[in-house]
Amino acid sequence: MTVYENIKNILLADEEKLSPFAKKSSESLGRRSPIKSDPFRLEFARDETRILHSPPFRRLKHKTQVFLSPDNDHICTRMEHVLHVSSIASVIGRCLNLNTDLINAIAKGHDLGHPPFGHTGERELDGILKKRGVPGGFMHEIHGLRVVDMLTNHGSGLNLTYEVRDGIATHCGESFDRVVAPNRGRDLRELDSLNGRGFLPATLEGCLVRLVDRIAYLGRDLEDALKAKLIKKSDIPSGVTKTLGTENGQIIGVFVNDTIANSAGKDSIEMSEEIFGLMNELKKFNYKYIYLHDEVESKSSKAANMIKLLFDELDDFFTTSQRGQNSSEVNNIIKEAPLMETFFNFIKNTNYDTDTPSWRVVTDYIAGMTDHFAQKTFTQLFTPTPVV
Repeated sequence: MTVYENIKNILLADEEKLSPFAKKSSESLGRRSPIKSDPFRLEFARDETRILHSPPFRRLKHKTQVFLSPDNDHICTRMEHVLHVSSIASVIGRCLNLNTDLINAIAKGHDLGHPPFGHTGERELDGILKKRGVPGGFMHEIHGLRVVDMLTNHGSGLNLTYEVRDGIATHCGESFDRVVAPNRGRDLRELDSLNGRGFLPATLEGCLVRLVDRIAYLGRDLEDALKAKLIKKSDIPSGVTKTLGTENGQIIGVFVNDTIANSAGKDSIEMSEEIFGLMNELKKFNYKYIYLHDEVESKSSKAANMIKLLFDELDDFFTTSQRGQNSSEVNNIIKEAPLMETFFNFIKNTNYDTDTPSWRVVTDYIAGMTDHFAQKTFTQLFTPTPVV
């Protein structure tokens, strides 16, 4: 037996020790395009690496979590959030004897479909597409599947396993359920037909990431709001502070302990009625005093207008340049706004065909922007420069 074969056998033997509710890589449906096996990593671990090294993952460091384009380096960004989800979920998953390779891959990929400016950008794109009659509008988790399948690597995608792709498309942390149980009957080969948020993950690992998504952001958003002086500790409901605490670490600790205690030995991820009730109370507080705070809303309104203007302008460029085929028009546009060269290269280097509607191309492009890049693009397109 070679060294490589011995390593692979050790990895597979470790998987056999997992919970009967865990998804083993040896049970995976595989990938849409089969690839040669790796001697050092099982399939879900390979997916985590593919995600980590992808451009969409790198861009998360400059995408909004809650506070738009923060100048403070200690305010949470989208990348920090996915790393928090991965860390918390792997701790719980290890205690429940689940597949941490699968957990980490889903967690690190779960928000790749988020547009700039967080949920403000998502709501604006959703509204734009629905006005155009696009079924389903825009949902970041469904778009995340598109990112890993079709938009990365110049249109070839990351070729992830079906189980990781499923976890990305069904993670929706905005859905608050006390019990999240896997829908093991879904055919993962039909993921492309998902068109809403009513679908549960097919694996228990995916269910865990879905629940941990909320654990990771509720306390951290509270912490950031305190730093930004939007709220004071005395504003937080006493029922929440008494049991959960006021520090992010305390809040996460209570949620993690409760989730482990109530999920052990079950084919579901659960919280107790008491702690779940407090989670909902904290969520309501965050929405009223943080997410819908006048100052946050004011910034969000400007970001939404920016997304709308960018969409209309790029849609017009796409049409007037004849899908980027009219080189004279393309050169004129780039002369006025040099960053538009990136847009036309995106059109050229992604696998679009002549039947791809303009809204699809423009949505894909804008959704991939960071906050900073959206702002720079907006400045070039709508801020006049001197003639001489």
